[in-house]
Amino acid sequence: MSFSEVFPALTIAKSERDYSQLDLTPKSQLLRDKIKLLRPATKAPQEIIHQIETHLNAISQEQNLMGRWSHYELAYEGYIAAASGDDLLGVMLTLRSCARVLDQPSQEIWSREKLEKLEGDVRQGIISPALREEIASLARAIYDSGFRSTRDTEFRSKLVRMALSLNVFFSVLVIVLLLIFQIKYVAADSPWHSVLIGCLGASGGLLSATIRLRRLQLNREDLQNGQAVLLFRAAFGAIAAIIATLFVQLRVIDFPFLHPDGAPTTPVAPMALYVLGFATGCGEAILFRALEKVSTRDRRETDRYQAQVGQRESSLDSQ
Repeated sequence: MSFSEVFPALTIAKSERDYSQLDLTPKSQLLRDKIKLLRPATKAPQEIIHQIETHLNAISQEQNLMGRWSHYELAYEGYIAAASGDDLLGVMLTLRSCARVLDQPSQEIWSREKLEKLEGDVRQGIISPALREEIASLARAIYDSGFRSTRDTEFRSKLVRMALSLNVFFSVLVIVLLLIFQIKYVAADSPWHSVLIGCLGASGGLLSATIRLRRLQLNREDLQNGQAVLLFRAAFGAIAAIIATLFVQLRVIDFPFLHPDGAPTTPVAPMALYVLGFATGCGEAILFRALEKVSTRDRRETDRYQAQVGQRESSLDSQ
């Protein structure tokens, strides 16, 4: 069984779900055929064969596609406990070809040397209940790692789609507001410009967050909280853009080239405020990166302090 092909069952696209269903049908039928050959064998535990057939029969009754694959996984693990030596070698070779889906903790357990040893024992006929349990555990680890990997991929895909949708929404909103302001001839000192500046800041914040999202390999917790983070980045970008433009409009530090005619008494050109708002929204990522560095440094210092305290306590106990 190729466990790496199980996991398209979690994807959104109907074509991928159909492919996963087509992949399940021949695999389950092949397992049924192997069980029919095992039933007459006196060495094969009949209760295990009955459990395998029960899980295979449950596949046709299960409505959820992932549930069908779960029943097949349970049937396959049961088959490992009852398979002959030659069949067990085929199982081991198949699992080794799928070992690439293992996550980092599982790879530390199922190292290349460990897999080679298991395969060598099977080839030499050194097959014990403990060996079968190890192979079943390997199959379970491959299945679980692939499941988590595909779930994270789905989270990331949803997060990217949401980010792109929000970018499109704010971009269209900015274009519409620009057209309205042009048609209505909104004055340069009108407070309605703050609405457009806020939208530009949110758009800039979302743009920087989307670029960062596509570049980084986020962990599972980041992916699960990603939607709330995107909305927060958009809101923060909008607020930062409005504050930055108010800072310029209040002339805390005046920039004469931002005025239409260069006169300090005239309002700041709206286009300059728009550019400043968008740039401020894009630049909020700098603040977040600085906060992350500070948080990482504080965490390292805390860990270092706790390690020193632990060493002192250990030395006192030894004395």
